Amino acid sequence: MTTTQRGRRTDSRTTPETSGPARTATSDASVSNETVGRPQAPLSHRAGLARGWWSAPKRRRLLLSAGGLVIGGGAASALWLHQATTAGADPEPPSEGVEPAVAATAVAEIKQVKARYFRAVDTKDWELLEAQLTDDVVVDTTGSGGPVLVGSDAFIAFLQLTLSPATTVHHGHSPEIEVTSPTTATGVWAMQDLLVYPGESRVLGFGHYHETYESEGGPWRIASLKLTRVHMDPISQQETFGM
Repeated sequence: MTTTQRGRRTDSRTTPETSGPARTATSDASVSNETVGRPQAPLSHRAGLARGWWSAPKRRRLLLSAGGLVIGGGAASALWLHQATTAGADPEPPSEGVEPAVAATAVAEIKQVKARYFRAVDTKDWELLEAQLTDDVVVDTTGSGGPVLVGSDAFIAFLQLTLSPATTVHHGHSPEIEVTSPTTATGVWAMQDLLVYPGESRVLGFGHYHETYESEGGPWRIASLKLTRVHMDPISQQETFGM
């Protein structure tokens, strides 16, 4: 073998030339130092990895860490965030000087008293109604064109006179009850009533009951009641007989 022949010998480690368009200096410069020499995944595969990063668990962690920021989560994410951020919120403090368990029991019992009140009025069960009132209950119906009545006997007699001929439907909701002591409480109820008198004379009303409650060595009862109106339709206040 001649010297010239030995000079033609090529190193097996030399990278062979590849076909296709030549790489430009610009494209070489755009490649970061971290990716030089590394095989690059197809663009479609990299997009799939990005979608995988924005997975549901990571969305939830981001939403929680954002402290109220909802990014692209829609209604479901907003609901989840509300539940997550309110789950650890402190409950409404009980009335001063009243044990929480005592207050909770009182609120539940007062709701039952008002429910029986509505049922007694609409079914004309005057004995049941009397059991929900203190003997000296004060009832103010001036907001509906009626009188102020003192005592359960006077109030029930008034209802017998004005509501016995009518079909009535009373709905109470959204109670705001505050237990002010182990034996006293206050409350506001949103209400709607429908009174239908013979001859199809009727009234549809909306308003609020403002009440106080007492429990002196026995069950809770209504100690005072004031009815206010937001809207009445269609007959005048003078024809509603206070209810």
